[in-house]
Amino acid sequence: MARFRETVAEMMEDKPRRIGLTRRPLERIMSIHRAIKDGTYPNCSTLARQFEVTSKTIMRDIEFMRDSLGVEIEYDAVRHGWYASGTMPEIPGFTVGAEELAALFLTRTALDAIRGTALESTMRQVFSKIVASVEGTVHLEWSEMEEAFTRKMPAMHARDVKLFGELADAVLQRREIHFHYRKLDADKAAPRSVRPYHLGEVDGGWYLIGHDLDRGALRTFALPRITRFKMLMTVFERPLSFDGREHLRRSFGIWHQGGTRTHLVRVTLKDYAARLATERRWHPSQETTVLDEKGKLVEVRFEAAALEEVVRWVLSFGSKAEVIGPPELLQMVREELKLMRA
Repeated sequence: MARFRETVAEMMEDKPRRIGLTRRPLERIMSIHRAIKDGTYPNCSTLARQFEVTSKTIMRDIEFMRDSLGVEIEYDAVRHGWYASGTMPEIPGFTVGAEELAALFLTRTALDAIRGTALESTMRQVFSKIVASVEGTVHLEWSEMEEAFTRKMPAMHARDVKLFGELADAVLQRREIHFHYRKLDADKAAPRSVRPYHLGEVDGGWYLIGHDLDRGALRTFALPRITRFKMLMTVFERPLSFDGREHLRRSFGIWHQGGTRTHLVRVTLKDYAARLATERRWHPSQETTVLDEKGKLVEVRFEAAALEEVVRWVLSFGSKAEVIGPPELLQMVREELKLMRA
């Protein structure tokens, strides 16, 4: 028990035993465990050179593995190395299941959005340390996962990566910011003074949600349209009533109307669109009801604060979609179709 406390303390403190870089104790034990499990018969001398520690340190690791972790290992005098003489339980805290693997993979694919930027190198170094600790445990090399899976994501411009970091800093420090912003229908950018509350990713794009001081209301800003950014020294308090996740949940995409009113959207989809509706979730409040025995006709219901993006979603299905409600949505779709015919 004394040795257990000593080793755990060493792991927590992560203090090297000599001048120079050394691997962390827990990472070292994982590597020793993997080498023995692979049947390579490692010994204290070779392991000490590999990890840049003393042979006594490796011996203490071996004793800890046997006495405290229940790993059955013995020394083979003929092959001059350690081998598994019985069960080889996984090191506690490093067993990775299907859900953890999925989370790791999705996190890894997020790096594609910053490919080619300075931040990519830093993030890859951090992620490689995490993966190095689990590859041997799950018996799966990361390169194999990259060959087997792909997640298509839009790339993030290097300028936007830098801006994202600056905005995140302002959100966390709760400091007012000033920038120029060009609306989609504007000819040029206009100055804005904002209290940044939240950063959210929607459909592959990043958006800032904050209180526009000049307009006295919440506004949403797309990162690519923000220029001449400056973080001010003025500190503010974020309203306790503001919830970034809830704010985005109420919108179908990123567009958001003021107030608390929402629209109950009801749309029937048929044929291939009906099958897609049973497989996908376009909104957190979505409910999908199958209306026929073959599943070729469904009704999709959800609540949305703004309808502009819902119009585009309905039109994307063409003749396979029919708006049931609300009346405002039906009118907006009709007006858009009229303009398209013109």
